[in-house]
This record gives sequence, C-alpha cells and structure tokens, in this order.
Amino acid sequence: MKKVVILLKNGNDLDLIFKSYLHLKTHFGFDIVPMYIRDIAYKIPISETVLNSGGAAEILNEMEDDFVAQVNTALKKYKIETELIVQSEVGVDEVKTLLKTADLLMLEQSVYLNDLFLELLKIAYRPIIILRNKPLTFENISIVSNDGVKINKSVYNFLTLFPNLDTDSIPILTWNCNYEKHYLVDLLKNKGLSADVINFNSKDDTLKDFYFALGKSNLVIMGNLSRSFFFEKITNRTGLNLLENLNTSIFIG
Repeated sequence: MKKVVILLKNGNDLDLIFKSYLHLKTHFGFDIVPMYIRDIAYKIPISETVLNSGGAAEILNEMEDDFVAQVNTALKKYKIETELIVQSEVGVDEVKTLLKTADLLMLEQSVYLNDLFLELLKIAYRPIIILRNKPLTFENISIVSNDGVKINKSVYNFLTLFPNLDTDSIPILTWNCNYEKHYLVDLLKNKGLSADVINFNSKDDTLKDFYFALGKSNLVIMGNLSRSFFFEKITNRTGLNLLENLNTSIFIG
C-alpha cells in the first residue's frame, strides 16, 4: 500500500482535497496520512499572547477548533477511515519525519507561496502534488521541461508512482528550449508513451501564452526549484514563475 501525507490548514477546500485523495486511492491504491497544522496561537493562554486585546486569541482558537471538526466531518462524508493528526507550530522537521514511511506529499496551495510551503520544497525528499482550482485527475497531463536533470527526475518518479496511466501520450511544453534532441521523449518512449514537444519562445510568444497553454491541463509535471528561492526570484527563473502563475494542479518530483 502506498501512502500520501496530506497537509491541511484552516481555510482549505476540503472537498477538493478529499476528492483528490479518493482519486489516488481508487486508481493507484494510496492510503492517507492527514495532518492538520493549527495556528501557532492555538491553546496559548491569552495573557501570553500579543493577541489579548478584545479576546482575539479566543476567537482564533474557536476558529481552529471549528475547522478540525469540519475536517473530521469531511472524512466521515467521504468514508475515509483514518485518524487526523493535529499539531501546533508544525515545521518542516515534523513533515520530514512523516514522509519517512510515505510515498507522496499533497497539499492545497494558492499562487501565494507562504514560508512553510517554500521550506517544504527545500527539504522534500518525496514527490509533491500541489492542488489548485479543481480536484486531482490524470485525464489531461502535460510536462513543462527544459530537458534538465530535475524535470527528468520528476517525470521518472511520476511514472513510477502512477503506472498504467489511461493515456498513451503526454505533451512536453518548453520555453526557449528548442533543442534538436529532447531526452524526455526517449524516457517516455521507454515507458510506452509518446510525446509531442511544443516549443514556446520569447521571440514569437509571450509568457502569458505559455501559461495559458499549460493551464489547459489538469495536472502539470515540473522539476523542483533551486534551494535558493531568492535567487530564483531575482533571476526571473521559470520554475518559480510557474508556481506563481499556474492555477492548475502541479506535480514536483
């Protein structure tokens, strides 16, 4: 049985998350390890917080309790029999420990990339699925590639985790990478899949065109970023731009 660790935080779309998990369970046999990350103010006495004016901490604690109840209700709704792990002030070390016996990490993350999410990308030694917009499906997959080592690793891990896909072709989209040979095509061919390489470039296309084409997919496979996200930002690297502009689910291996 394969396992997916699912990170939950207040405000998540629980229908999107649990429908996505059920897709993994039904089609690929995944079991679930759900962890809820409480706000750091949870259960800290009001006198010990900076939120003591007007009972703000109490209100926050009640919101956290309400959301835990919503998660448990959603688990029952989708007939998912498991125990919810609830922790406060969770950092990357706790997630790293959970991943030691898991195959995949999944979470809902908006295009606003918070600090915990960026830290997870730095330490992740298992593939990640980032959920956005609609429940996970494998009906329409594409790959964004510069034909480097990181995207090659992501595609390999994806095909290993999700064998026997109900498709015989996965398109590869590139930006300013019009190579004569694209090694991902050979990798996919070895796995019984064909691939058309669709080239976009800054001379003939805009980044908006590129993102629009990728956004037509239900799931986009991309490589991990460098560990220095500040460097990615100031050098305008495509990987970080994709995370900040694609409103579709993303697989990072």
